[in-house]
Amino acid sequence: MKSIKPIGIFCLFLMLINVHDLSALGNHPSAQKESNAYYYNVKNYGAKGDARSDDTQAIQAAINAAAEKGGVVYFPNGVYNIAGPVIDSLDGLECLSQLYIPHSDKTNSKNIVFQGETAPEFELQGIVNAPPSTNGAILLSSIISDDPRHAVIAMQKGPDGSWSQWNYTTPSFKDLGVRTSTTKDSTPVINSMNGINLRYASKCYFDNVLIDTNGPLSESLDPAPGKSTGLITPEINNHALVRIGMIRIGGYACGFKFSEHMVGQDIQIVCCNVGMLSEASHHSSSIQTLEIECCCYPVVFNPGHNLFVANYNTEHFTDDKWFAFKQDITFEGSYYYPAKMVIGLCHPVVSYVGYDLSAFKTNDPDRVVLLEKREN
Repeated sequence: MKSIKPIGIFCLFLMLINVHDLSALGNHPSAQKESNAYYYNVKNYGAKGDARSDDTQAIQAAINAAAEKGGVVYFPNGVYNIAGPVIDSLDGLECLSQLYIPHSDKTNSKNIVFQGETAPEFELQGIVNAPPSTNGAILLSSIISDDPRHAVIAMQKGPDGSWSQWNYTTPSFKDLGVRTSTTKDSTPVINSMNGINLRYASKCYFDNVLIDTNGPLSESLDPAPGKSTGLITPEINNHALVRIGMIRIGGYACGFKFSEHMVGQDIQIVCCNVGMLSEASHHSSSIQTLEIECCCYPVVFNPGHNLFVANYNTEHFTDDKWFAFKQDITFEGSYYYPAKMVIGLCHPVVSYVGYDLSAFKTNDPDRVVLLEKREN
């Protein structure tokens, strides 16, 4: 047998590297999906992503194309200026958003994916004076609304009737940022614009998504009077299903509003008046890790909804700012049966003090079960 000379081994090594590189390129989302008939790159529809050009119409055109049969709306990295007006309704169907997901009925259900190239980074600590990231794929609304019904992205509502109001296009959001404005002519303002409103979706999915505002959270005005919400998921209905891999929300009157059938893996909320609001509903939800920092009321419960949280981590900010801590779990309202929250591990951290389980506060201790405190 002939021996392989060193130069031959080196050439073989180079060939393997090249093959590996080509294989990796083929596995890149942009390379794979360019050849997919159901892949819609917003730049092919005229979007610039330069933070200056108004990309509203171009992005809506890509959404409309994807919504015909389902598909991926792809956002290469960049800041996409969403400067178009709020569309109240289209073809007699309510939108109340700058960008809308077209309605489809239950006989024509489909999936549409909002896919960014990479997600922007998120500064979790509200007490750090850090500006929001401009890296990654970001949809930045540059308008100011004084109507808390308005959103950057929303579902087009179906016609009123028994179960007909739902939109059976199922949206997924992955590796993407959605940002609203809290400045006008460089002056801080209170914004009422919601980030993503999926109230009339039948199902929705999230993974590595950021929803925030365009200024440092530590310097923001109290958003409570604007009644804005970062993310609104489907209201109470028997076919609702919400799955969250990781989502990060900051700077809203309410960070995350949900109803039922929600399964979350990693939810992080910072600098909101209410961190997470559970609406009145019938069925239960669960979260693996819930991280809420610098929120006045981290979790507010309307009745009828049971929630299990494996890990509840919170920071009680105690300085004189609008996001100073008031109460961990707040129960309110009445329904035909009360809500309950079961927490596996509870980790309250008091600013400048550290971990202190005795600092955990609720207005109804009989409806909160801390498993780590139960006697065997």
